[in-house]
Amino acid sequence: MADFQANSRPFAQLDRSGRTRRLRRLAEAALTAYDVPVARLTPLGHGLNTTFRVDSADGHRYVLRVQRPDGPGAAQVRSELAWLAALRRETDLVVPLPVPTRGRDLVTVVADPAVPEPRTCVLCHWVEGRFVDERLGAPQLYAVGEFTARLHLHGARMNGLDRGRVDDLTDFGRTQVDGFSAAVVDRAVAQAGGDERIRETVARVRAVRAGLGYGADVFGLVHGDLQQENYLFHRGRVRVVGFDGCGFGHYAYDLAVAHAALGRLPQRDELREALLDGYRSVHPAAATTDPEVLDAFAALRNLQLRLR
Repeated sequence: MADFQANSRPFAQLDRSGRTRRLRRLAEAALTAYDVPVARLTPLGHGLNTTFRVDSADGHRYVLRVQRPDGPGAAQVRSELAWLAALRRETDLVVPLPVPTRGRDLVTVVADPAVPEPRTCVLCHWVEGRFVDERLGAPQLYAVGEFTARLHLHGARMNGLDRGRVDDLTDFGRTQVDGFSAAVVDRAVAQAGGDERIRETVARVRAVRAGLGYGADVFGLVHGDLQQENYLFHRGRVRVVGFDGCGFGHYAYDLAVAHAALGRLPQRDELREALLDGYRSVHPAAATTDPEVLDAFAALRNLQLRLR
């Protein structure tokens, strides 16, 4: 009786483990679109998206991502994967390598009666490495800075991809022509219980964006979430994952996310300087690494997370 009730309960009423069980069945259906002999499927996490580790019978390992229903649509996800494929094809940067379906598509859209809406799913090769977290040192952050700069130089050439802006204030802002419009800001203030400081942050970031301009030296396709959970190390080299939030924005936004995320570590000043030094060694754009610019985008990022 308990199993029947769990299976018949509306998806929205399930706890995290219950939703993951439902999405596992959907993930199993998605994997039938790929030429991968699946031996084992293991849940990895359930955040905005849900991911599974896929161990194949031939010894290879993959990651299957089940996209959240209110996130980027299939066309935008294809653009994300097109960038990843181009990075692997045109550079030596290590990022997830997409696996095409038997039909040569980079995504598959799957429906399941126990899940309220169809989900976009993607499969990528597993990226080997380890997350260092509190043991991070300056040489590693220098490498992260170099990697980020090279990522941006490549992203500057990817103007035709269907991805949104990473710096829109809210989800509602992403539906508007101007993600900082008066209507967007008014809604954000109301959502935050009338906190008028939001207007100050938006005005500050608007001024910074205007000062930077939108040339290819400061603006292009960026990762969007460069924090410790998304870079790892293997044999001394940095590798970056978690591109599902990628989009167009100022390069300083990416650096600001990485820079601010180091604030919880005791050696943060040394690590932050190493990050910026590594970035400047490849892309010496003074405006992108300016402390006031980074502070403004860090404030915006905190506000975005608060309003999510």
